[in-house]
Parts: sequence; structure tokens; C-alpha cells
Amino acid sequence: RRISKTILITTFGLFMVFFIYANLEEPSLADRLKLEPISLAVFNVNTTMSAQDSTTLANTLSTTQGITAATVNRSTATVSATYHATETSEEAIREIISKQKLAPTKVEFAKFDGPKCPIPMGYIDFFTDVKKTLCIR
Repeated sequence: RRISKTILITTFGLFMVFFIYANLEEPSLADRLKLEPISLAVFNVNTTMSAQDSTTLANTLSTTQGITAATVNRSTATVSATYHATETSEEAIREIISKQKLAPTKVEFAKFDGPKCPIPMGYIDFFTDVKKTLCIR
């Protein structure tokens, strides 16, 4: 009985500490406005483009529904786009780039060497989601 009471008080105390921590920071603007998250797609293209072709491609991507921003970097032959996954897809962006007679290949950031976070992203997402849930501000 005494052990269970100690465990209950300790658990409640830890919950209250986390609850207070979750409410110390003001929520981000995206959380306050309940903005939809965006995704990033980066593609390498097979050839360098002229200034006019890169501008045309950037304008075409930017005016496509669901794409929030697009950048064409002629010096590195890459095309980047941020988009809402509920409105468009990475495949649709690839098709738009392909229509410009370019052969896009997706840049896989996970394949780059270098330091990596030792904590799995699922743990970080869980912690952040619980913190958002407990925030009453």
C-alpha cells in the first residue's frame, strides 16, 4: 500500500512537471493558427538550364495548387519545392519537371554521410505531440 502510494505520488508529480513545462513556452505561430505542415521535395536534373527555362519552371511550379514555394538552382541543377501533401504529391512535382524535358531524380537526404541524431525521430515526434496536447495556452 505504501509503495503504490509512493508510485502514484511520483507519477502525478512527474506529470505535473511535464504539464508545467509544456505551458512555459508560448505555442509557435503555426500551432496557434493550426497551419497544415508542409513537405519538401528536392530533385537533381540531368542538364543545366537557361535563365528563361529556370524562370518558366519556377513559375509553373509556384502556380500549381498545393505548392507553397519553388526554387530552381541553375548552378547546381536542382529543383526544390515545398508543398502540402494533402493537395499535391511528390510524383506530381516530378511530372511537372519532366514536362520541361528534364529528367528529375529525387535527392535522398538520408544517404548523406555525416553526423546523425542518435534519437529516433518517432520519439521526438511523440514528445512534441504530447507537449502540444498538454499545452492549454
